[in-house]
Amino acid sequence: MKFISLFTRMGLLALGFILVAVLNEESVWSEPSSTTPTTSGLADSLLHDWGFALLALGLLMAMAMMGAAYLVRDERMENLLWEFGGEEE
Repeated sequence: MKFISLFTRMGLLALGFILVAVLNEESVWSEPSSTTPTTSGLADSLLHDWGFALLALGLLMAMAMMGAAYLVRDERMENLLWEFGGEEE
């Protein structure tokens, strides 16, 4: 297990170094972009290009919230009796 943890940490460190090296290239920053981003362009791409992905993400988030709510429930006898106002038999 420690080997997997060490391997994962080394992989993340290597990925960080690669990202820094790529972003520090002069060719990335030498030419300015031809168009400037706008809010209407963002809205258009979110609703038309990424609509299905956002729907799937929303479904996953809803399932995660339902699962968390189910796991938090406390079903010990004293809590159930207090919640429903019954008495122990």
